[in-house]
Amino acid sequence: MAVKSTPVSQNLAFNTHVDHVAKEFNFLISEFGYAISKNEFVGREFWIVYSKELIDIEILFEIGGLPFVTLRNNKLHHDEANYIDNGDSIEEFSQRAQQIKNSRYERREKQDTDLSDDYSLYGRDEHIEYLKEAARTVRENIELKRGNLGMRD
Repeated sequence: MAVKSTPVSQNLAFNTHVDHVAKEFNFLISEFGYAISKNEFVGREFWIVYSKELIDIEILFEIGGLPFVTLRNNKLHHDEANYIDNGDSIEEFSQRAQQIKNSRYERREKQDTDLSDDYSLYGRDEHIEYLKEAARTVRENIELKRGNLGMRD
């Protein structure tokens, strides 16, 4: 039996992600002077990173899930082995972003059928809504210097 495989460049989820990250996070470049420092696949994960000085806004996406958006202050110490992190997840500051992820996980757990149409039926809207909320939260964190963005060594 042959496995049907769609090239990633033709994948609806991937294209939605790339298009909406560019649309929703453009303010980082136009208003705050960030630049894209990473725009590539690392294994199965697609990374887009906006950087300015020692601050990184990391947007990680793996087809089949919702993105992970992290605000990272590289001025601060980072040691995964000792659970010292210099990044803040968007969900730490946005109850709405956490609700979007939770409702997606709950809905998908209840489905005991084929999930192949899930993205086109529900997932795309969740993906777009999550990116909008993440961008809004990133903007707030930058403007208010919340979380690790406001901390100094």
